[in-house]
Order: sequence, then C-alpha cells, then structure tokens
Amino acid sequence: MKKRGLIVLGGFCLTAVAWAGTHVKTETVEEQEKSEVKVFCSKASEKDAVASCQKWLEAQTKTLGPRLLTSYCSEGEMQSNNSGCLYRATGELKYVLKKFRTETERNH
Repeated sequence: MKKRGLIVLGGFCLTAVAWAGTHVKTETVEEQEKSEVKVFCSKASEKDAVASCQKWLEAQTKTLGPRLLTSYCSEGEMQSNNSGCLYRATGELKYVLKKFRTETERNH
C-alpha cells in the first residue's frame, strides 16, 4: 500500500515539474453576433404566453452566461387569424460566439 502511494505521489511531482515551465496562451480569433427569435403561443391568456417566453429567456441566460448581449420578451398579443395561437409573445435574444486559438509554450 505504501509503495502504491509513493508511485502516485511521484507521478504528481513529475507532472508538476513538467508543467512548471509551461505557459498557455489563448486569444480570440473570431467573434460572431447571433440572434434567435422564438414565438410562444397560449390559448388561455397573454400572461401564459409571456410567462413561457420569460422562462425560455431565463434558461438561455443560464446557458449563454456572459456571451448573452440582449434579451427581450414582447407583451402578449391577441391573435385573430390562428385558432391554435390566441395569444402570442415573441422572445428575442442576441449573443456572441467566439472562436479561440490556444498555444502552449514551454520555457526551457
């Protein structure tokens, strides 16, 4: 058991020594602004449509984090042309996608 512990400890030490002279450099190569629009329908009320929209925006905010630029939900509107969607709310968000380049440099 002691021998196995020494081997594991030795492995950690060698890894630390190997990475001691290493520097990782990351730079942004490309940024793209994206937008997404989603329509939420309700047969019951405009409040239900808006609540669904806000729930979606909350989930997107958690997923996108600092990449999220703007988010918006319209007020529920009554629709007369579509019986499947009496009340409608529109959600819109804008976010940025970034591409990175990472380089590992060794200091000898």
